[in-house]
Amino acid sequence: MNKIIKAVLILSAITLCAGCALVGRTKSDETEHQGSVISSGSEQLALMYNPYSTTIHPKVFAKKHNLEDIELYVVINDGELLFSKANALKSNSAQVKIFYKIMESYEKTMLIDSCTRTITFTKEASPKTYAIKLKVKPVELKKFVIQTTVTDLLRGKMSIHFTEIDKTNPFSEDNYMVTKLDNLQPLADHYIKTGDAVRVDYLCAQRYPALMSGNKPHETIIPLSPYSSDPAVEDTTLFYNTMEERASYVMRGDTARMFASTADTNFNQNLVLPCFDGDFPNINTPDEMMLPIAYLATPEEYATLRNATAKKLAVDDFWYSCTHDIRKAKELIKVYYTRAIISNLLFTDYRKGMLTDRGMVYIVLGPPKMLAITSTAEIWTYRDNKSGQRVRFIFRRTRTKLSGEKYVLRRSTEFKPTWDRAVQTWRKGNIYTF
Repeated sequence: MNKIIKAVLILSAITLCAGCALVGRTKSDETEHQGSVISSGSEQLALMYNPYSTTIHPKVFAKKHNLEDIELYVVINDGELLFSKANALKSNSAQVKIFYKIMESYEKTMLIDSCTRTITFTKEASPKTYAIKLKVKPVELKKFVIQTTVTDLLRGKMSIHFTEIDKTNPFSEDNYMVTKLDNLQPLADHYIKTGDAVRVDYLCAQRYPALMSGNKPHETIIPLSPYSSDPAVEDTTLFYNTMEERASYVMRGDTARMFASTADTNFNQNLVLPCFDGDFPNINTPDEMMLPIAYLATPEEYATLRNATAKKLAVDDFWYSCTHDIRKAKELIKVYYTRAIISNLLFTDYRKGMLTDRGMVYIVLGPPKMLAITSTAEIWTYRDNKSGQRVRFIFRRTRTKLSGEKYVLRRSTEFKPTWDRAVQTWRKGNIYTF
């Protein structure tokens, strides 16, 4: 059984990246889900939460200097591209097409403006990361959404991303440029790791933000079940100490903690940058492996796991108890912790993605069949191919002071039959897929 965790560690080496958004329709939220395929949901959009549906996983984000000077960044690793010498110059090259369109909102998707750019990459000796910068065309709207499609032309694979722009807000994350000092590339993730050093530049020079360092959110607090009626428990009260007041500074990830920077005197808008230990987003230790087990274990079982002296053995025993078969236990571990790693990649905010509401649902049920986004929520729709039964999870977008944006599940007792069936399926040694 000790080899089971090693199998997970090998599997954890995957580096999947994707960005996406989607939703389904419910009667109580009818007004939120009208107007477009994006806000009403589709199976095609749901593929954005399935990294295996494509071979290209770029990061897309925007930075704004002022009302009209907005830049769109597309970060691509050429190791994910298909190279070929079947071209006029006989050079080993790949081609990527970047297309973006500007629309008013997720509900109002009429094309306002668009841009297409094709980039040719020449094969390097080792994989290289490129940050492609496109200037966003000026529009009169104060708020709008950019839909970006990145396509590997030779392989025919693509990924879709959505970026929100609010030109009236000078305090949001897109007013900061974070650059990694080791390669001078813009930071495409919403976190750093211990050992990282980044330069932070506030792009609105007329203001001077305060850099603050605070404590790490409690990783022992696990999201409540989807059908829980108990009040949600906050991760922690985040205490920050102001360190500097400069428009530009270097931040070093010396230990796992929270960083925040804001020029908003009300602290409602800010850059939040958590620093995580170890090999995040991978899952390498028994302590890390215990955390998502909480979604399957009873409170008593989970408390026993957390208090175990030999934690590695306790994790092994839990998975073996589900199957009484080492081969099947390895299979469960492979799928369950791959979903946890993907959750870390897709859903991390100021907490690890596997400890968020979206991460919890993703790990236990798998990727949604339909997905949509509105201006205030994501809705995931699961559908049973045999019975046609549908279950929809609504994740409300909210923001907390100095801890950034997060998505909170609207819990309901309606989820209990589905959730209990999924948990029991795992506990009986079978992989659950809705």
